[in-house]
Amino acid sequence: MTELDKTRRYLRPVRATVISDNPDGVHLAVYEWLSAFDEWATGPGICGESMMQGPLPEGTEVTCSSCLEYQPKYERMLAPGYRPEDDDPGALRAKLDRIRTEVRMLCECCLDNRERMGRIRAELGLDTDGYLPEDGEDQ
Repeated sequence: MTELDKTRRYLRPVRATVISDNPDGVHLAVYEWLSAFDEWATGPGICGESMMQGPLPEGTEVTCSSCLEYQPKYERMLAPGYRPEDDDPGALRAKLDRIRTEVRMLCECCLDNRERMGRIRAELGLDTDGYLPEDGEDQ
């Protein structure tokens, strides 16, 4: 196995404890380096169940449907470059509002520039098709 980056966390298959609702199942847990113990460790299953310490061999099939359901979200959150605001609905709405405002301003600017170019082209005696609005054309 290749050396893992001790600054990152990983998802690994794990076996549940006997007190689990699914003690024979294979779950997913976050695997991270604990510098205080100079060891790698696994946490509880991402489904919330208690797990045995240590990962199962990589590639072991995960059988817990709850863990499999949460897996895409955890993979995204554990990926390098992940920003929590990327999953925050309020932050995403604010970003969308900012982008809409900028697009509206750009559209107004483009329309103004198109009409200005049409006037300049008309003064120069050049073709103005596509630059000046036709009679009755909505702006």
